[in-house]
Amino acid sequence: MANTGEGYRFHVTGLTHDEQGYPVMTPETQEKLVKRLVEKVELYREEITELEEEGIDDAEVVVCTYGVTARVAMIAIERTRQEGIRVGMLRLITVWPFPEDRIREIAGRVKAFVVPEINYGQISLEVERSAAGMARTILVPNMGGAVHDPETIMDAIRQAVQ
Repeated sequence: MANTGEGYRFHVTGLTHDEQGYPVMTPETQEKLVKRLVEKVELYREEITELEEEGIDDAEVVVCTYGVTARVAMIAIERTRQEGIRVGMLRLITVWPFPEDRIREIAGRVKAFVVPEINYGQISLEVERSAAGMARTILVPNMGGAVHDPETIMDAIRQAVQ
């Protein structure tokens, strides 16, 4: 698919289609198409999932972040490391498929995950589910469209090690 704005025109729609590409909006066709796409993503889960990890090996707390929040989280992580707190970062480059196996693996070694989000915590719920009770999940929500203050994330990291 061409990149948006690079001279090509394409139409994106939620319309479902049959095997020949013709629009069909029956529940049966929609279910078949969506199931095929989900199965395709699951089949290539390993190749699709992208993460960036830093300081995870000896961490007692891991900040799980994604998007623009990752930049602010890095400031908070660096500052709390200077305070002597062993904190790592797990940056989700892709959020689906969700890296539940990696979260579960890390959860067995850390006290908590801190999850700053510019919403009410959709990803923190996935982290909590994937951690399966082995580590706490501390949501740091931020509403209004602005990024977090690093101090807010630092407070959550400090709370996590208590």
